[in-house]
Amino acid sequence: MLKPEHISGAGKVDFDPAILENAPGLTMSRRGLIKGLACGAVVPILNACTTNPETGTSQFLLVGDDEIAAMALTAWSDMRRETPEVTDPRLRGRVMSVWERVADGAGRGGEDWEVAVFDTDDVNAFVMPGNKVGVYRGITELTENDDQLSSVLGHEVGHVSGRHAAERFSIQMASQVGLMAGSIAIAQSETGQKYGRQIGALGGAAVQFGVLLPYSRRHELEADRLGVDYMYNAGFDVRAAPRLWELMDADSSGNRPPEFLSTHPHPARRREELINYINARGYAFI
Repeated sequence: MLKPEHISGAGKVDFDPAILENAPGLTMSRRGLIKGLACGAVVPILNACTTNPETGTSQFLLVGDDEIAAMALTAWSDMRRETPEVTDPRLRGRVMSVWERVADGAGRGGEDWEVAVFDTDDVNAFVMPGNKVGVYRGITELTENDDQLSSVLGHEVGHVSGRHAAERFSIQMASQVGLMAGSIAIAQSETGQKYGRQIGALGGAAVQFGVLLPYSRRHELEADRLGVDYMYNAGFDVRAAPRLWELMDADSSGNRPPEFLSTHPHPARRREELINYINARGYAFI
């Protein structure tokens, strides 16, 4: 997802305990809970690390792409039913023309994609599991050219290649399992019986600010970098990517929480990271 101030993107997925029945290597021993962090997850009780072929990084996945896509299908259908879509064929054609080039640049042009262009002022775009892409009219109006629009769309494809939705869901699920197990252990102690609610609140805050939000920010930066790769492969001007974040910064500067409280990095940081990446890759010199 490009920007958090306007919508929640694929949204928060509610935890379904039934999924744990198929989770690999699940144990609830206290020893397992205390061993430390594995694969970046808050709870190392689940042996579910895998290597992402696109990025080469290790990921913590309890669910696959197909499973997470099935969960998101209803939300996508509801959104398309409830949100107006553009009727201007020129705007729709512009988005789809850029989209097709970016998808080809990502090596995913042959996949089954569903792209909706929503007729609202939201300065945003998002992708849902199952290759569902939403682009708001507001973001097309903010962008100054197709190169900048390709940065938006490349970023969304980057989330798919990075398997970010499945990883985020897996981390949320493992975190909640850990919190539940910790709550049970605390409740059995004398201190827990007296201060259990306060301890539980601190644990929840630690997970939120120490695990979930940093993971989300890491995903955004990774999608930014992948998006630049796809822009370059598609023949777009990658210098438009940092420029986009100058525009985004100016557009939302009054509505942004501190970075450590946000799911997304600060636009100025994203711009700087993109400049460094573009220069390091030799795509251009900025």
